[in-house]
Amino acid sequence: MVRRLGLVAIAASLAACSGEILSDNLEGLNPQEQVARQKWVDLALPVFQAATCIMCHNGSMPNIGYLEGAGDFEKRDTLVAYMPAVVNLAAPMSSRILTKGAHTGPALEAKQASDVLEWIQAESLARPDVPPVRTAKMVLQPCTMGNPGDPACPINMIDLTPLGAAGTLEVVVTQLVSDTYLTNIKVKAGATGMYLQHPIFETWPPDNMDKPKPDPIDRWFNVVLNLAPNAESALGTGEGTYTGWKAADPISFRVDVIEAQRAGI
Repeated sequence: MVRRLGLVAIAASLAACSGEILSDNLEGLNPQEQVARQKWVDLALPVFQAATCIMCHNGSMPNIGYLEGAGDFEKRDTLVAYMPAVVNLAAPMSSRILTKGAHTGPALEAKQASDVLEWIQAESLARPDVPPVRTAKMVLQPCTMGNPGDPACPINMIDLTPLGAAGTLEVVVTQLVSDTYLTNIKVKAGATGMYLQHPIFETWPPDNMDKPKPDPIDRWFNVVLNLAPNAESALGTGEGTYTGWKAADPISFRVDVIEAQRAGI
């Protein structure tokens, strides 16, 4: 309630302002949406302009045009929707635009990164939750000894067909002292191929079976796969440690988008 009242107060103060941005782009929006747009104008956009990000990412170079757009808000829309994702609304601090560091362009300074993070967090609050596309909860068979595929080290096969595209997910699960180690993580497409965005594992602790705990670092938030029929691909490096997870707890697999292979990508 405190947060909501705070947003209303901010929105009220914005409404008292004047100018083209408010009159043309805030009218009819709820308080959270108004705050997100104002933080884009006041915080994030100046960072991208000052850091010369727009110069390289305005669409003039192939495959990196995540700031493309005729106007400032068109650039914002492109940035939020860009794939592979550079903005992660589900886990703002892991956004690629914040973690990229020095590349052809300079790394963001601490204040710049803080301003961009504040905008992403506002966008996350302003946008409605999308119903998840996930598998059923399942307890996977653990690897206790040997190599993947041995009797004591089974490769778990998860059917992805109910999610929207024929295919399977493979994973080997090993319990470490207090963590879960997943290896041999691989997606195999079926006869129609598979297009997949933002896969993520979730765990369902017994004391809270109504709400899953997603991968805390959301390690594949910018993963996009477009597999040909019967092709396969590892997810990320194909392995990873999930801190604090118990291998005996149910796991689910969630994606933002899954469908047959997309043509022309």
